[in-house]
Amino acid sequence: MKQTKYSLILLGCSVIWGSAFVAQSAAMAYGMEPFAFTAVRMLVGAACLMPFIYLRRKTAIPAAKEGKVRLVRSGVLIGLTVAVASWLQQVGLQYTTAGKGAFLTALYILLVPIVGAAFFHRKTGVWTWLCLVIGGAGLYFLSITEAFTLEKGDALVVLCALVFTLQILLVDKFAPEFDALTLCCLEFLTAGLLSFLPMAMFEGFGFVNIRPALWCILYCGVFSCGIAYWLQIVGQRHLPPALASLLMSFEAMFGAFFGALLLHERMTSRELLGCGLIFIALILSQVLPNQGNK
Repeated sequence: MKQTKYSLILLGCSVIWGSAFVAQSAAMAYGMEPFAFTAVRMLVGAACLMPFIYLRRKTAIPAAKEGKVRLVRSGVLIGLTVAVASWLQQVGLQYTTAGKGAFLTALYILLVPIVGAAFFHRKTGVWTWLCLVIGGAGLYFLSITEAFTLEKGDALVVLCALVFTLQILLVDKFAPEFDALTLCCLEFLTAGLLSFLPMAMFEGFGFVNIRPALWCILYCGVFSCGIAYWLQIVGQRHLPPALASLLMSFEAMFGAFFGALLLHERMTSRELLGCGLIFIALILSQVLPNQGNK
């Protein structure tokens, strides 16, 4: 019952993240620069969480100096991975569709157990591996056609998936130690401030076309950052990283759905097959035993 509750929380993350691909693509269509967009959305996400942290400051922030230092260090480290992954994803979305970008980002479902086993000594049960294989097959049918070539946008989003893999594993490591809201806020604050560096190098300090893209910024900042990443930390506290990554990878299916609904991106029968396989992987992840994941 407890696992189902937190699985639903992470599934909620995937719904928000999937729909956010539409907002991210729309912001680029409005002419906003990718690094400027990332900087603003991340800082909006951090600002949304600050009032709640202030109200809970006695429990949200460690009393000991050593604990505060470790909290800041952990938040900055996770924020660095979020910044790099977001840069790669946002630039990549200039050259690929929202639906395909969502599918390629979700490649982390295959990478999390592999990297976790190789570098973090994580054990993954055989049934979870089965779900990962089915989910990976679904991603294959969703993102790769007979004439598929790894174009510039696709390559950048695949690199984004690699960095998000590290972010998921770092959240799994640090989330049990600290308050979720505080860790999340530090994560966004770091990512937002770091984004000003590539913005200054490649785009200048002007926030071009920010007004028409304002709804995109607010949606991604408040919902995709402020709410969904906080839910990720809460959910990952109680689930093994391989299962958590599988649930969050459903952003691919929701990204395709919202891309078709709002951006009129058509789905082929091959892509629908991929959605079906990912749905099967989700169901199996909930009904099959997952011993060996903890």
